[in-house]
Amino acid sequence: MTESAGRLPLPTTGTSQDLFSFIVRACQLELRRSGTRLPPKAGRWLEPPLVACGILGARLLEGAPADWALRIHDRAFSSLASPHRYSFDPQAPTLQRARGLISSLEGGEPALLALVSHSPVIGALAHLNFELVRHAMLALRSLRPRPCRPRLVVAIDPFALDTVPFYQEALYAGCMGFYHLGLDRMALSRQALSRFLLRRTSWERFWFRLSGLLGSGGELAMVLAGGVPSTSRILYAVREWLGRERRKKGPRPGEVLGRLRGFADFAAFEATHGGRASVWRLMEAWAMAAAGGLWRGAPGQPSPSESGVLSPQAREVLDSCLQALGLGPRPREESLAALCEEFSRETPYRARFFEVLARRFLGRGRALVLVPVVHRIADGPGIEVKDAWAWEGLSEGSLRARAAFSRAGEWRGSPEEFAVSFVKGNFF
Repeated sequence: MTESAGRLPLPTTGTSQDLFSFIVRACQLELRRSGTRLPPKAGRWLEPPLVACGILGARLLEGAPADWALRIHDRAFSSLASPHRYSFDPQAPTLQRARGLISSLEGGEPALLALVSHSPVIGALAHLNFELVRHAMLALRSLRPRPCRPRLVVAIDPFALDTVPFYQEALYAGCMGFYHLGLDRMALSRQALSRFLLRRTSWERFWFRLSGLLGSGGELAMVLAGGVPSTSRILYAVREWLGRERRKKGPRPGEVLGRLRGFADFAAFEATHGGRASVWRLMEAWAMAAAGGLWRGAPGQPSPSESGVLSPQAREVLDSCLQALGLGPRPREESLAALCEEFSRETPYRARFFEVLARRFLGRGRALVLVPVVHRIADGPGIEVKDAWAWEGLSEGSLRARAAFSRAGEWRGSPEEFAVSFVKGNFF
């Protein structure tokens, strides 16, 4: 989140990164309404040397014994969460069942992926985020009979780190970006030297790094939602929903643009925000701006992305997008109803993530074990490691999976069906 979109470098890049500016500005409105003040950012010229120091720290950490590195992380995250601390039990029933599931898999040692929930980043529950990743790393280590190096997917861009002082932001980008799978969603907006130093963490390289780590049988933890709810609803629920509808219909770009321009509201948006690489990016920008309360939003009122409820104005924009794609009244109604259900959740289904993960990973002769690590708020805050699932194969679009808690045998279905079932069963 960010206090001022103007503080962050947001030049037009001609790539999908441009869509991120709508998320930045939507969160700007959210923070203004809450009255939150963030630390000033000054001395950007110091960023490259601080990033370099962070990279050196990552190299030193890489050279340390694996269990030493894990203890360093454990102490660091405990310190950041202090005075709160939630005990981790390596003998918890869910972890014992996960070990049993792993021992039953064929094809050698599986890769491990802990999928983590995201608690609030500001306020009394912010400490849960540090405890969540601490528990995730400990859970991954407990599932291995040997020392290992659990890695994290961490956002390292100024948007993710604007609640911390500038020098911490730059050191974090270097150290966490290189030891872990750092994800710089604003990579193309950094100054030249910082962009050079952090080039491996750029967003367009993420899937190659993730596939390489899991393909080699590594251990990884990541926030499934990809961010806080207001960010995830715009970027994943709305954008991915629109992408799915477009792929179903397979319309021609020229026809869609012609229909879109038949809506006066879209014409006004295009006049203000036009110039993007394609009609698809422009349509996505319109939908995301409406969902974030940036376009036709109610002044002073929570945006749809904050509340999890699509406003009538946002629904009208999204319905217009479906009309432009060629959907009739009934399919549009059903599609919007499905989106509203997903949009209300703090963790979207991330169907595209599961689909790409299955396509890139499975088929290499190695299983993948998914471990949910979630926070709870009811009856007092806490951390819970839930039952694991194992992916064993993908054949003609059908996923073969097994759950640690079930003796019913193999589960089969599409990655999208798995995503909905998995997220509904473990996240909120």
